[in-house]
Amino acid sequence: MSFESDFFKRKRVDFDKLLPFGFVAEGEGFLYRATIMDGAFEARVRIDGAGQVSGALWDLDMDEAYAAYRVTAPAGAFVGEVREAYGQILSSIAQHCFLDMPLVSDQGNELAQHISQKYGDSYDHPFDKYPKFLSYRNPSNNKWYALFMTLAREKLDLGDELWDEDALKAEVEIVNLKVDPSHMAGLQAQAGIYPSYHMNKKSWVSVVLDGTVPQDLLADLVDNSRALTMPVGYRSQSGPDYWVIPANPKYFDIDAEFAESKVVYWTQKAKIQKGDLVFMYVTAPVQAIRYVCRCLEAEIDNTIYPQHPQMKKLMKVELIHTFDDSLFPFETMKEFGVRAVRGPRRMTKELIEAINKELPE
Repeated sequence: MSFESDFFKRKRVDFDKLLPFGFVAEGEGFLYRATIMDGAFEARVRIDGAGQVSGALWDLDMDEAYAAYRVTAPAGAFVGEVREAYGQILSSIAQHCFLDMPLVSDQGNELAQHISQKYGDSYDHPFDKYPKFLSYRNPSNNKWYALFMTLAREKLDLGDELWDEDALKAEVEIVNLKVDPSHMAGLQAQAGIYPSYHMNKKSWVSVVLDGTVPQDLLADLVDNSRALTMPVGYRSQSGPDYWVIPANPKYFDIDAEFAESKVVYWTQKAKIQKGDLVFMYVTAPVQAIRYVCRCLEAEIDNTIYPQHPQMKKLMKVELIHTFDDSLFPFETMKEFGVRAVRGPRRMTKELIEAINKELPE
């Protein structure tokens, strides 16, 4: 185990990120160079075509390799500073050019990427006794919405399925997800989905991550599980629901869209229905509610953006009002009980009351 390898455990290189980060193509791999310690040393990090990382420090004054940072025995303060500076470079490469691979199965790791890219949620290890188990929690209330475990297949409620002894003893990776109880029977009729292991079987299922369940269905189940663990918020009994959804300007220029047309199509979010009010929270660097929309249609089959097959359903929204960014910035939203906007969520009663005071009659 090398000094460098510790920074890339359970990670896989994303080759598309290397050149933008500053790597240069070299032979069948890539090379990154950066000086540290006021130009006294040069870090040289290589990634080969198979994604393997190697590195070295070069002493520019002596024009030779510097290996003292690799010594595991206690070293002097200077060596410690060199090691820390080099480690910061490796950490930055790992953060910006690699994908997390925290799970055993390919399907599990693909699901982890879905969660990271869509919501930015990080995982934790909830059980000291089982360090390989990990969970994703809803940032609004710290409740689990996905719990990953590895266990013998025979521990699952397999019903009348028949497996040989070796298959029953074999370890499988599973994820526990929360579901709408009304969907339970239909889901458990599908291969690879079972009554939940060690959780409430009335509202949770266990999904085996061996490819039996299609990835798009699995992603939908995770999205639904996360939505089901959101705080209830304030649901109007006599009028439209009030929703706040994130709009990331890095991926979609919503300002330009609304400048061109007051009606736009947006990926269907949660349980937003026709007539609901949708408040678009523009993410960093703005971090404020900017647009007030009304949902004109919901659950529309995506025939408008065939280049984005992952967008299975759309909703049509109409811009009805624009807030100044200073009116409802994130800090103000927190005062009204909204602690995060990483996905669609109903507004709190307090935020609705504050917003209604600012809306035109």
